[in-house]
Amino acid sequence: MKRVFFLFNQNPLDGSAHAIYCMRHVLALAEAAPSGSSVTVLHASFHSASAICAHFRLPHPQNFRAITLPHLRREKRGIGLHANGVFHVSAGWYLRKFAQANDVVATASFPRLFESVARALRKKTSCPQLLYEVHQLESLSHPPTHKKVLQEMRALALADRMVTTCGPLLQLLSDAFPAIPTVSLGLGVGYGAVVPDPPDGIFRLGYFGSLSEEQGVPWLVSHWPEISRSLPPRSECHIYGRARRGEQIPPAVAGVFFHEPIPASEVPYACRKLSALIIPALDIKHRAQIAFTKAYDYTGLALPIIAADLPTIREVLRPEQEALLYPPGNATVLASQLARLIGDEGLSAQLQSNLRHRAADFTWANRARQWWRFATE
Repeated sequence: MKRVFFLFNQNPLDGSAHAIYCMRHVLALAEAAPSGSSVTVLHASFHSASAICAHFRLPHPQNFRAITLPHLRREKRGIGLHANGVFHVSAGWYLRKFAQANDVVATASFPRLFESVARALRKKTSCPQLLYEVHQLESLSHPPTHKKVLQEMRALALADRMVTTCGPLLQLLSDAFPAIPTVSLGLGVGYGAVVPDPPDGIFRLGYFGSLSEEQGVPWLVSHWPEISRSLPPRSECHIYGRARRGEQIPPAVAGVFFHEPIPASEVPYACRKLSALIIPALDIKHRAQIAFTKAYDYTGLALPIIAADLPTIREVLRPEQEALLYPPGNATVLASQLARLIGDEGLSAQLQSNLRHRAADFTWANRARQWWRFATE
């Protein structure tokens, strides 16, 4: 029997991309677990395992548990923040008491939490395996001497194994920690294929997510008048998202429509009205070195995709097979690719067919089975 304890210093249902990833991940691990194994998420909210499963509209595996650890929360500008020290101490106490040598203690993107717990568990004679999941690195945003970089490097050095999500991160980790076994497992597809509404003569391009500069949304909106000149008159761009703190909503332009963000469960319904999806990311602020959740989720939706040609997008969406790619920030080529798609029904149908087949390579179940093999080898 092997037990996995997954540390999550958040509310699992807070709607963030990180929470969605982590909960899909742990539920998939529970479903794919070897006989007699279990998965427990130690989290900072009061939601039960049943409530978490119901929120994600997934069955409740019998071997999945959710345990609330003592934590503090305070509100700041409407955002719930956690007093990390309380959760760190609680997690260390719980795992020292219950985790055994044959178990796995894992977390993702909580370096201070991981360092605190790892140092506490190293004092046990029966220390469990310590596995850290790396979604991005502080060294991509800060100089090597920055305190966040140094703290993250200390935490990573304590891992027995590491899992990451794309080739560039795998290379960075392998270079920095050659003695620690590390594997890239990508991400999983979160949706099933959409059946679009009957055509009504309007081409609707859709985007879901952050309005940040690196995601390319301000760039796309500002260049839409130029892009749309190459498209039929009834062409629209629909953006589902809200500006985060410090982000500016791009000024309105003709043909671009902004919508409030919608729950993940409602994305497929909104996509029924769309003709295609876009990932307009720019090659700035380390975007080229981290995985795109959108690339995986858009693959599952199986609508034609136009995407910026970045290495971690190519890992999922192969050019001319699952997507039409264009150089990041090149409005002329983007317009040309959109015009190709609109004018060629056969191309659109082929992309959709290819996406349905590609989605089978990136199921959460497949990813979970690879995770178990790596963690237990």
